[in-house]
Amino acid sequence: MGETELSVAEAELYDRQIRLWGIESQSRLRAANVLLIGIRGLGSEIAKNILLSGINSLTILDDGVVTDKELLQNFLLNRDSIGQKIAEAVLSKAQALNPLVKITTDVKPLSEKPNTYYKDFTIVVATGLTTKQLIDIDSHCREFNVQFICGDVFGMFGYSLADFQDHEYYVDQVRLPNRKRAHDGKASSTNEVTTEKIQAKLNYPSINDALLNTASSSKGKRKRGLQLYYLMKLLIQFRDKNGRNPTASSKKEDLEEMKIIREQYLQEYKIKEENFKEDVLNLVFGEITPICSIVGGIVAQEVIKAVSHKEVPIHNMFLLNPYTFSGKEEMVGA
Repeated sequence: MGETELSVAEAELYDRQIRLWGIESQSRLRAANVLLIGIRGLGSEIAKNILLSGINSLTILDDGVVTDKELLQNFLLNRDSIGQKIAEAVLSKAQALNPLVKITTDVKPLSEKPNTYYKDFTIVVATGLTTKQLIDIDSHCREFNVQFICGDVFGMFGYSLADFQDHEYYVDQVRLPNRKRAHDGKASSTNEVTTEKIQAKLNYPSINDALLNTASSSKGKRKRGLQLYYLMKLLIQFRDKNGRNPTASSKKEDLEEMKIIREQYLQEYKIKEENFKEDVLNLVFGEITPICSIVGGIVAQEVIKAVSHKEVPIHNMFLLNPYTFSGKEEMVGA
């Protein structure tokens, strides 16, 4: 872990944040070491917000190479970045966002990482991974008491899913003064405005339970968010099989494959047709920049909450509605 004391330069730079969430929370952020897996469109938005929050260090893990497509989706890249390792290509602009944060890059494949690779991080943030990768990394994080959150963007749809394990947090509750009315009709106040720290705890299910344990869905516990939850599962399953997300260049073939998966879900999970409409599959192509910005902001916000232990985090899933662009929280896997 990094040093927790804020320097004079940090206190000045983070003055507005300190006023917002307090010196204690900022000091916890100052000590946080974050691993970000995937620095594509969504990953770049997450990185931006995390860096600006004032963490101690950020490690960017991505073994991909910059392409023309990446240039259109990632504001941390330059035209001359094509052909370079993407994790190294974003370093210059990422560091300029906050020179006080230590940024390192790792361009080795994720598959080569041992279980102990994750133990020295405060929190791991993952994008663009398969079901097996998400479950494996989360299990390693649980072993070393490291918090974990993942997320993705598919066209107009996006989600985040967190495992903060046994997470303790606090909120500041403002108490107004007690006002009493005197015999002469005038109000008198005996107390001043006070702020009380209210502590609470949330227990998170593992990513394995959230992604694979769908028993609660058949009992009607996930009614309003049913379509979006199973849309997320469908898209990750598509990635598991094809090693990529649905793309516009193969839209016809990808749509047919996703329709088959949807039909399987309707039968397997006894989902009503109106609760998982087929037309939503037309909205999940590409990594759309404004959607990356929304979901990236949500993920980074949850990272800040998790690390600082300030305010109530999402418990445990955020789903962005591709029709209305409104967000919804869901509790899955428990």
